Amino acid sequence: MKEIDLFDKIYGAWTGKVAGGTFGMPVEGRSRVVITNMHPPLDGWSKHHKQGINDDEQYELITILALEELSDDEFANKFKAGTILEPDYLGSYWLKYLLPQYVFTAEKAAYDNAKDGVPWEHAGDYVYEHKGKVYGNEYADWIGAQMKGELYGMLLPAWGWYEDSKNDLELLKPCLDLSLQDAIIAHREVGIVGELFISAIIAVAIAHNPFEYKEEINFPKSAVHRWDKEEDEISEGFKQQVDQAGICSETIISDIKRIKSVLLEYASLKDSISTEDVEVYYSFIDPIIDTYLDNPDSREWETNFYAKTKKDWQKTLDGLWWLFERKMVKDAISRFKDFPSMLERRLNSFSKSKAVHTLFNNGAIIVGLLYGDGDFIQTVRISTLCGADTDCNAGNAGAIIGAYLGQKLIPSYAKRFIRGEIIPGLKEWKDKSIYNLAERTLTQAERFKRFMSL
Repeated sequence: MKEIDLFDKIYGAWTGKVAGGTFGMPVEGRSRVVITNMHPPLDGWSKHHKQGINDDEQYELITILALEELSDDEFANKFKAGTILEPDYLGSYWLKYLLPQYVFTAEKAAYDNAKDGVPWEHAGDYVYEHKGKVYGNEYADWIGAQMKGELYGMLLPAWGWYEDSKNDLELLKPCLDLSLQDAIIAHREVGIVGELFISAIIAVAIAHNPFEYKEEINFPKSAVHRWDKEEDEISEGFKQQVDQAGICSETIISDIKRIKSVLLEYASLKDSISTEDVEVYYSFIDPIIDTYLDNPDSREWETNFYAKTKKDWQKTLDGLWWLFERKMVKDAISRFKDFPSMLERRLNSFSKSKAVHTLFNNGAIIVGLLYGDGDFIQTVRISTLCGADTDCNAGNAGAIIGAYLGQKLIPSYAKRFIRGEIIPGLKEWKDKSIYNLAERTLTQAERFKRFMSL
Protein backbone atom coordinates (compact mmCIF):
# COMPACT_ATOMS: atom_id res chain seq x y z
CA MET A 1 0.00 0.00 0.00
CA LYS A 2 1.35 3.41 -0.98
CA GLU A 3 2.18 5.47 2.11
CA ILE A 4 0.42 8.81 2.47
CA ASP A 5 2.77 11.77 2.06
CA LEU A 6 1.75 14.25 4.75
CA PHE A 7 3.62 17.12 3.12
CA ASP A 8 1.82 16.49 -0.19
CA LYS A 9 -1.54 16.51 1.60
CA ILE A 10 -0.80 19.71 3.52
CA TYR A 11 0.53 21.33 0.36
CA GLY A 12 -2.64 20.28 -1.47
CA ALA A 13 -4.89 21.68 1.26
CA TRP A 14 -3.11 25.05 1.19
CA THR A 15 -3.11 25.17 -2.60
CA GLY A 16 -6.81 24.32 -2.62
CA LYS A 17 -7.54 26.98 -0.03
CA VAL A 18 -5.77 29.72 -2.00
CA ALA A 19 -6.98 28.62 -5.45
CA GLY A 20 -10.56 28.22 -4.26
CA GLY A 21 -10.59 31.53 -2.44
CA THR A 22 -9.12 33.27 -5.46
CA PHE A 23 -11.74 31.69 -7.72
CA GLY A 24 -14.62 32.90 -5.55
CA MET A 25 -13.23 36.30 -4.58
CA PRO A 26 -14.48 38.38 -7.56
CA VAL A 27 -18.13 37.64 -6.70
CA GLU A 28 -18.01 37.74 -2.91
CA GLY A 29 -21.43 38.63 -1.49
CA ARG A 30 -23.26 38.36 -4.79
CA SER A 31 -26.30 36.22 -5.48
CA ARG A 32 -26.36 33.15 -7.70
CA VAL A 33 -28.44 35.01 -10.30
CA VAL A 34 -25.87 37.79 -10.61
CA ILE A 35 -22.99 35.31 -10.84
CA THR A 36 -24.61 33.10 -13.47
CA ASN A 37 -25.35 36.14 -15.65
CA MET A 38 -21.78 37.42 -15.68
CA HIS A 39 -19.91 37.87 -18.94
CA PRO A 40 -17.71 36.03 -19.37
CA PRO A 41 -19.34 33.39 -17.17
CA LEU A 42 -17.49 32.19 -14.10
CA ASP A 43 -16.89 28.67 -15.42
CA GLY A 44 -13.09 28.84 -15.17
CA TRP A 45 -10.29 31.35 -14.73
CA SER A 46 -11.33 34.54 -16.48
CA LYS A 47 -10.60 38.26 -16.67
CA HIS A 48 -12.62 38.64 -13.45
CA HIS A 49 -9.84 36.96 -11.46
CA LYS A 50 -6.97 38.78 -9.82
CA GLN A 51 -4.69 37.64 -7.03
CA GLY A 52 -5.00 39.62 -3.85
CA ILE A 53 -5.12 39.66 -0.07
CA ASN A 54 -7.81 37.37 1.30
CA ASP A 55 -8.71 37.93 4.95
CA ASP A 56 -9.92 34.31 5.14
CA GLU A 57 -6.34 33.06 5.15
CA GLN A 58 -4.66 35.42 7.61
CA TYR A 59 -5.91 33.91 10.87
CA GLU A 60 -4.34 30.53 10.16
CA LEU A 61 -1.06 32.28 9.36
CA ILE A 62 -1.27 34.02 12.73
CA THR A 63 -1.70 30.66 14.46
CA ILE A 64 1.44 29.36 12.75
CA LEU A 65 3.33 32.42 14.02
CA ALA A 66 1.98 31.85 17.53
CA LEU A 67 3.04 28.18 17.48
CA GLU A 68 6.48 29.00 16.09
CA GLU A 69 7.11 31.43 18.95
CA LEU A 70 6.73 28.67 21.55
CA SER A 71 9.86 26.91 22.76
CA ASP A 72 9.63 23.14 22.97
CA ASP A 73 9.21 23.34 26.76
CA GLU A 74 6.44 25.94 26.46
CA PHE A 75 4.80 23.91 23.70
CA ALA A 76 4.93 20.73 25.77
CA ASN A 77 3.49 22.37 28.90
CA LYS A 78 0.71 24.16 27.06
CA PHE A 79 -0.16 21.11 24.99
CA LYS A 80 -0.36 18.91 28.08
CA ALA A 81 -2.60 21.46 29.82
CA GLY A 82 -4.83 21.88 26.76
CA THR A 83 -4.10 25.61 26.58
CA ILE A 84 -1.73 25.83 23.64
CA LEU A 85 -3.99 28.35 21.89
CA GLU A 86 -5.70 29.84 24.94
CA PRO A 87 -7.51 33.11 24.08
CA ASP A 88 -5.10 35.47 25.83
CA TYR A 89 -2.12 33.94 24.04
CA LEU A 90 -3.61 33.69 20.55
CA GLY A 91 -5.42 37.01 20.95
CA SER A 92 -2.14 38.78 21.62
CA TYR A 93 -1.00 37.69 18.15
CA TRP A 94 -4.20 39.03 16.61
CA LEU A 95 -3.40 42.42 18.12
CA LYS A 96 0.22 42.20 17.02
CA TYR A 97 -0.17 41.06 13.40
CA LEU A 98 -3.65 41.93 12.08
CA LEU A 99 -4.10 44.99 9.91
CA PRO A 100 -7.42 46.59 10.92
CA GLN A 101 -8.52 47.15 7.33
CA TYR A 102 -8.69 43.39 6.80
CA VAL A 103 -10.71 42.55 9.92
CA PHE A 104 -14.49 42.11 9.57
CA THR A 105 -17.71 41.06 11.35
CA ALA A 106 -17.15 38.63 14.26
CA GLU A 107 -13.38 39.00 14.19
CA LYS A 108 -13.65 42.78 14.16
CA ALA A 109 -16.13 42.79 17.05
CA ALA A 110 -13.83 40.53 19.10
CA TYR A 111 -10.76 42.55 18.11
CA ASP A 112 -12.41 45.85 19.08
CA ASN A 113 -13.79 44.42 22.32
CA ALA A 114 -10.35 43.14 23.34
CA LYS A 115 -8.68 46.45 22.48
CA ASP A 116 -11.17 48.11 24.82
CA GLY A 117 -10.20 45.84 27.69
CA VAL A 118 -12.64 42.94 27.38
CA PRO A 119 -10.84 39.68 28.26
CA TRP A 120 -10.18 37.64 25.14
CA GLU A 121 -12.16 34.71 26.53
CA HIS A 122 -15.26 36.94 26.43
CA ALA A 123 -14.49 38.94 23.28
CA GLY A 124 -16.74 36.64 21.24
CA ASP A 125 -19.67 36.62 23.67
CA TYR A 126 -23.02 37.76 22.31
CA VAL A 127 -23.28 40.02 25.38
CA TYR A 128 -20.65 40.83 28.00
CA GLU A 129 -20.80 43.51 30.68
CA HIS A 130 -17.41 45.01 31.52
CA LYS A 131 -16.66 47.97 33.76
CA GLY A 132 -20.16 49.35 33.52
CA LYS A 133 -20.40 49.02 29.72
CA VAL A 134 -22.22 46.49 27.57
CA TYR A 135 -20.12 44.81 24.91
CA GLY A 136 -21.12 42.13 22.47
CA ASN A 137 -20.58 40.28 19.25
CA GLU A 138 -23.69 40.19 17.09
CA TYR A 139 -21.79 38.17 14.49
CA ALA A 140 -20.75 35.31 16.79
CA ASP A 141 -22.53 32.67 14.69
CA TRP A 142 -21.26 33.95 11.34
CA ILE A 143 -18.81 32.33 8.94
CA GLY A 144 -15.49 33.63 10.31
CA ALA A 145 -14.61 30.53 12.33
CA GLN A 146 -15.63 28.15 9.55
CA MET A 147 -13.35 29.94 7.09
CA LYS A 148 -10.26 29.33 9.24
CA GLY A 149 -10.59 25.73 10.39
CA GLU A 150 -8.38 23.93 7.88
CA LEU A 151 -5.08 24.40 9.67
CA TYR A 152 -6.06 22.27 12.67
CA GLY A 153 -6.91 19.29 10.48
CA MET A 154 -3.52 19.69 8.79
CA LEU A 155 -1.75 19.78 12.13
CA LEU A 156 -3.57 16.79 13.63
CA PRO A 157 -4.78 14.39 10.90
CA ALA A 158 -7.18 11.55 11.74
CA TRP A 159 -4.75 8.75 10.97
CA GLY A 160 -6.57 5.42 10.97
CA TRP A 161 -9.96 6.86 10.02
CA TYR A 162 -10.38 4.30 7.26
CA GLU A 163 -9.41 1.38 9.51
CA ASP A 164 -12.40 -0.39 11.04
CA SER A 165 -10.81 -0.90 14.45
CA LYS A 166 -10.40 2.79 15.26
CA ASN A 167 -12.66 4.97 17.45
CA ASP A 168 -13.79 8.00 15.51
CA LEU A 169 -13.94 10.43 18.43
CA GLU A 170 -10.53 9.34 19.64
CA LEU A 171 -9.08 10.03 16.18
CA LEU A 172 -10.64 13.47 15.79
CA LYS A 173 -10.55 14.77 19.36
CA PRO A 174 -6.99 16.21 19.14
CA CYS A 175 -7.82 18.39 16.12
CA LEU A 176 -11.24 19.31 17.56
CA ASP A 177 -9.69 20.38 20.87
CA LEU A 178 -7.18 22.60 19.11
CA SER A 179 -9.78 23.99 16.71
CA LEU A 180 -12.13 24.77 19.59
CA GLN A 181 -9.48 26.86 21.31
CA ASP A 182 -9.18 28.95 18.16
CA ALA A 183 -12.92 29.15 17.47
CA ILE A 184 -13.98 30.55 20.85
CA ILE A 185 -11.82 33.63 20.41
CA ALA A 186 -14.55 35.27 18.30
CA HIS A 187 -17.45 32.81 17.85
CA ARG A 188 -20.22 30.96 19.63
CA GLU A 189 -22.71 28.15 18.97
CA VAL A 190 -23.02 27.17 15.26
CA GLY A 191 -20.14 29.54 14.49
CA ILE A 192 -17.91 27.26 16.55
CA VAL A 193 -19.39 24.10 15.03
CA GLY A 194 -18.49 25.44 11.58
CA GLU A 195 -14.81 25.54 12.46
CA LEU A 196 -14.93 22.13 14.13
CA PHE A 197 -16.53 20.62 11.03
CA ILE A 198 -13.97 22.10 8.64
CA SER A 199 -11.03 21.04 10.80
CA ALA A 200 -12.48 17.54 11.16
CA ILE A 201 -13.11 16.96 7.46
CA ILE A 202 -9.60 18.19 6.61
CA ALA A 203 -8.15 15.81 9.23
CA VAL A 204 -10.12 12.97 7.63
CA ALA A 205 -9.29 14.00 4.06
CA ILE A 206 -5.58 13.95 4.83
CA ALA A 207 -5.92 10.37 6.07
CA HIS A 208 -7.54 9.33 2.79
CA ASN A 209 -5.18 7.52 0.43
CA PRO A 210 -6.06 8.70 -3.10
CA PHE A 211 -3.80 6.14 -4.74
CA GLU A 212 -5.26 3.03 -3.05
CA TYR A 213 -8.92 3.69 -3.50
CA LYS A 214 -12.06 1.71 -4.36
CA GLU A 215 -15.67 2.79 -4.08
CA GLU A 216 -19.13 1.70 -5.20
CA ILE A 217 -20.41 4.63 -7.26
CA ASN A 218 -24.06 5.44 -7.99
CA PHE A 219 -24.39 6.28 -11.67
CA PRO A 220 -27.50 8.38 -12.47
CA LYS A 221 -30.15 7.49 -14.98
CA SER A 222 -29.62 9.27 -18.26
CA ALA A 223 -31.29 10.10 -21.54
CA VAL A 224 -29.42 8.37 -24.37
CA HIS A 225 -29.71 10.06 -27.74
CA ARG A 226 -30.27 7.83 -30.74
CA TRP A 227 -29.94 9.35 -34.20
CA ASP A 228 -32.30 6.77 -35.66
CA LYS A 229 -35.13 7.58 -33.21
CA GLU A 230 -37.13 10.72 -32.51
CA GLU A 231 -37.13 10.28 -28.73
CA ASP A 232 -34.23 9.64 -26.39
CA GLU A 233 -34.00 6.30 -24.65
CA ILE A 234 -33.85 6.36 -20.85
CA SER A 235 -30.99 4.38 -19.39
CA GLU A 236 -31.67 3.49 -15.76
CA GLY A 237 -29.20 4.26 -13.00
CA PHE A 238 -26.95 1.60 -11.55
CA LYS A 239 -24.19 1.00 -9.01
CA GLN A 240 -20.72 -0.18 -9.86
CA GLN A 241 -17.50 -0.79 -7.97
CA VAL A 242 -14.64 1.28 -9.40
CA ASP A 243 -10.92 1.52 -8.79
CA GLN A 244 -9.62 5.03 -9.20
CA ALA A 245 -7.15 7.63 -8.03
CA GLY A 246 -8.70 10.53 -6.16
CA ILE A 247 -12.00 10.79 -4.30
CA CYS A 248 -15.72 10.64 -5.08
CA SER A 249 -18.90 11.88 -3.45
CA GLU A 250 -19.88 8.54 -1.90
CA THR A 251 -16.78 8.56 0.32
CA ILE A 252 -17.20 12.25 1.15
CA ILE A 253 -20.82 11.63 2.20
CA SER A 254 -19.79 8.72 4.41
CA ASP A 255 -17.12 10.90 6.04
CA ILE A 256 -19.54 13.81 6.61
CA LYS A 257 -22.06 11.50 8.29
CA ARG A 258 -19.43 9.96 10.55
CA ILE A 259 -18.15 13.42 11.47
CA LYS A 260 -21.68 14.38 12.54
CA SER A 261 -21.74 11.47 15.00
CA VAL A 262 -18.36 12.54 16.34
CA LEU A 263 -19.42 16.17 16.73
CA LEU A 264 -22.60 15.16 18.59
CA GLU A 265 -20.57 13.05 20.99
CA TYR A 266 -17.92 15.75 21.33
CA ALA A 267 -20.51 18.46 22.01
CA SER A 268 -22.02 16.38 24.81
CA LEU A 269 -18.65 16.62 26.59
CA LYS A 270 -18.21 20.40 26.19
CA ASP A 271 -19.79 23.47 27.74
CA SER A 272 -19.00 25.81 24.85
CA ILE A 273 -21.23 24.02 22.30
CA SER A 274 -24.31 21.82 22.51
CA THR A 275 -25.66 18.87 20.57
CA GLU A 276 -28.43 21.23 19.43
CA ASP A 277 -25.80 23.46 17.81
CA VAL A 278 -24.51 20.44 15.87
CA GLU A 279 -28.03 19.47 14.78
CA VAL A 280 -28.74 23.01 13.61
CA TYR A 281 -25.46 23.05 11.68
CA TYR A 282 -26.31 19.78 9.96
CA SER A 283 -29.86 20.97 9.19
CA PHE A 284 -28.29 22.63 6.13
CA ILE A 285 -26.19 19.58 5.27
CA ASP A 286 -28.46 16.55 5.70
CA PRO A 287 -31.08 17.68 3.13
CA ILE A 288 -28.33 18.27 0.57
CA ILE A 289 -26.99 14.77 1.10
CA ASP A 290 -30.51 13.29 0.82
CA THR A 291 -31.14 15.20 -2.42
CA TYR A 292 -27.83 14.05 -3.88
CA LEU A 293 -28.47 10.43 -2.98
CA ASP A 294 -31.88 10.63 -4.68
CA ASN A 295 -30.29 12.01 -7.84
CA PRO A 296 -26.48 12.21 -8.13
CA ASP A 297 -26.70 13.92 -11.53
CA SER A 298 -24.42 16.94 -11.57
CA ARG A 299 -26.39 18.44 -14.48
CA GLU A 300 -29.34 19.01 -12.16
CA TRP A 301 -27.74 20.50 -9.07
CA GLU A 302 -29.18 23.97 -9.67
CA THR A 303 -32.67 22.59 -10.21
CA ASN A 304 -32.37 20.62 -6.99
CA PHE A 305 -31.35 23.56 -4.81
CA TYR A 306 -32.86 26.66 -6.40
CA ALA A 307 -36.10 25.81 -8.23
CA LYS A 308 -38.82 27.42 -6.12
CA THR A 309 -41.54 25.52 -7.95
CA LYS A 310 -40.45 22.22 -6.41
CA LYS A 311 -42.84 20.78 -3.82
CA ASP A 312 -39.99 20.49 -1.35
CA TRP A 313 -38.79 24.08 -1.84
CA GLN A 314 -38.08 24.29 1.90
CA LYS A 315 -35.21 21.86 1.34
CA THR A 316 -33.52 24.17 -1.14
CA LEU A 317 -30.75 26.45 0.14
CA ASP A 318 -33.01 29.51 0.00
CA GLY A 319 -35.85 27.63 1.67
CA LEU A 320 -33.65 26.35 4.47
CA TRP A 321 -32.36 29.87 5.07
CA TRP A 322 -35.86 31.37 5.09
CA LEU A 323 -36.93 28.97 7.83
CA PHE A 324 -33.80 29.62 9.89
CA GLU A 325 -33.97 33.41 9.54
CA ARG A 326 -37.41 33.46 11.17
CA LYS A 327 -35.96 31.54 14.11
CA MET A 328 -33.05 34.01 14.34
CA VAL A 329 -35.42 36.93 14.86
CA LYS A 330 -37.28 35.16 17.66
CA ASP A 331 -33.99 34.14 19.25
CA ALA A 332 -32.65 37.71 19.11
CA ILE A 333 -35.74 39.14 20.82
CA SER A 334 -35.42 36.56 23.59
CA ARG A 335 -31.63 36.61 23.93
CA PHE A 336 -31.19 40.40 23.99
CA LYS A 337 -34.42 41.48 25.72
CA ASP A 338 -32.45 43.06 28.57
CA PHE A 339 -29.88 44.66 26.26
CA PRO A 340 -31.69 46.96 23.80
CA SER A 341 -28.52 48.28 22.17
CA MET A 342 -27.35 44.74 21.38
CA LEU A 343 -30.83 43.77 20.18
CA GLU A 344 -30.74 46.64 17.72
CA ARG A 345 -27.27 45.65 16.52
CA ARG A 346 -28.31 42.02 16.11
CA LEU A 347 -31.50 42.84 14.20
CA ASN A 348 -29.64 45.27 11.94
CA SER A 349 -27.12 42.55 11.09
CA PHE A 350 -29.84 40.32 9.62
CA SER A 351 -30.09 42.42 6.46
CA LYS A 352 -26.76 40.98 5.29
CA SER A 353 -26.46 37.82 7.38
CA LYS A 354 -27.45 35.34 4.66
CA ALA A 355 -24.37 36.34 2.70
CA VAL A 356 -21.96 35.66 5.56
CA HIS A 357 -23.70 33.40 8.06
CA THR A 358 -22.23 29.98 8.82
CA LEU A 359 -25.31 28.00 7.85
CA PHE A 360 -26.24 29.13 4.35
CA ASN A 361 -22.58 29.01 3.41
CA ASN A 362 -21.95 25.56 4.82
CA GLY A 363 -24.67 24.41 2.44
CA ALA A 364 -22.79 25.94 -0.49
CA ILE A 365 -19.63 24.07 0.51
CA ILE A 366 -21.45 20.72 0.64
CA VAL A 367 -23.23 21.29 -2.69
CA GLY A 368 -19.84 21.97 -4.28
CA LEU A 369 -18.19 18.94 -2.73
CA LEU A 370 -20.94 16.50 -3.73
CA TYR A 371 -21.71 17.71 -7.23
CA GLY A 372 -18.04 18.43 -7.88
CA ASP A 373 -17.58 14.69 -7.24
CA GLY A 374 -13.80 14.70 -6.86
CA ASP A 375 -13.07 17.23 -9.61
CA PHE A 376 -11.19 20.19 -8.15
CA ILE A 377 -12.37 22.93 -10.50
CA GLN A 378 -15.99 21.76 -10.58
CA THR A 379 -16.01 21.67 -6.78
CA VAL A 380 -14.88 25.27 -6.35
CA ARG A 381 -16.97 26.45 -9.33
CA ILE A 382 -20.23 25.03 -7.97
CA SER A 383 -19.53 26.28 -4.44
CA THR A 384 -18.95 29.72 -5.95
CA LEU A 385 -22.09 29.64 -8.11
CA CYS A 386 -24.22 29.16 -4.99
CA GLY A 387 -23.46 32.79 -4.17
CA ALA A 388 -23.12 34.47 -0.75
CA ASP A 389 -19.63 34.35 0.83
CA THR A 390 -18.10 32.85 -2.27
CA ASP A 391 -14.41 33.21 -1.46
CA CYS A 392 -14.88 31.57 1.95
CA ASN A 393 -16.97 28.75 0.48
CA ALA A 394 -14.76 28.02 -2.50
CA GLY A 395 -11.70 28.34 -0.26
CA ASN A 396 -13.08 25.83 2.25
CA ALA A 397 -14.25 23.46 -0.50
CA GLY A 398 -10.94 23.82 -2.34
CA ALA A 399 -8.96 23.06 0.81
CA ILE A 400 -11.08 19.97 1.50
CA ILE A 401 -10.80 18.55 -2.01
CA GLY A 402 -7.11 19.51 -2.02
CA ALA A 403 -6.57 17.56 1.20
CA TYR A 404 -8.36 14.52 -0.20
CA LEU A 405 -6.33 14.60 -3.43
CA GLY A 406 -2.97 15.96 -2.32
CA GLN A 407 -0.86 18.40 -4.30
CA LYS A 408 0.16 15.89 -6.96
CA LEU A 409 -3.43 15.19 -8.04
CA ILE A 410 -4.61 18.80 -8.19
CA PRO A 411 -4.59 19.68 -11.90
CA SER A 412 -2.15 22.26 -13.18
CA TYR A 413 -5.12 24.31 -14.42
CA ALA A 414 -6.05 25.00 -10.81
CA LYS A 415 -2.50 25.88 -9.82
CA ARG A 416 -1.08 27.86 -12.71
CA PHE A 417 -2.94 31.13 -12.18
CA ILE A 418 -2.13 31.46 -8.46
CA ARG A 419 1.58 30.89 -9.26
CA GLY A 420 2.23 29.00 -6.03
CA GLU A 421 1.65 32.20 -4.04
CA ILE A 422 -0.44 33.29 -1.11
CA ILE A 423 -0.76 37.07 -0.77
CA PRO A 424 -0.46 37.77 2.98
CA GLY A 425 -2.27 40.68 4.60
CA LEU A 426 -0.38 40.67 7.88
CA LYS A 427 2.25 42.80 9.47
CA GLU A 428 5.66 41.14 9.23
CA TRP A 429 4.67 38.25 6.91
CA LYS A 430 6.34 38.77 3.54
CA ASP A 431 6.87 35.23 2.21
CA LYS A 432 4.38 34.46 -0.58
CA SER A 433 5.43 30.86 -1.21
CA ILE A 434 2.69 28.25 -0.60
CA TYR A 435 5.42 25.61 -0.69
CA ASN A 436 7.22 27.32 2.20
CA LEU A 437 3.93 27.72 4.05
CA ALA A 438 3.28 23.99 3.67
CA GLU A 439 6.76 23.24 5.03
CA ARG A 440 6.18 25.48 8.05
CA THR A 441 2.83 23.77 8.64
CA LEU A 442 4.45 20.34 8.37
CA THR A 443 7.08 21.35 10.95
CA GLN A 444 4.33 22.17 13.44
CA ALA A 445 2.38 18.99 12.56
CA GLU A 446 5.47 16.91 13.29
CA ARG A 447 5.87 18.80 16.54
CA PHE A 448 2.34 17.89 17.61
CA LYS A 449 2.97 14.26 16.67
CA ARG A 450 6.15 14.21 18.72
CA PHE A 451 4.56 15.60 21.87
CA MET A 452 1.43 13.46 21.52
CA SER A 453 3.62 10.36 21.67
CA LEU A 454 5.26 11.38 24.97
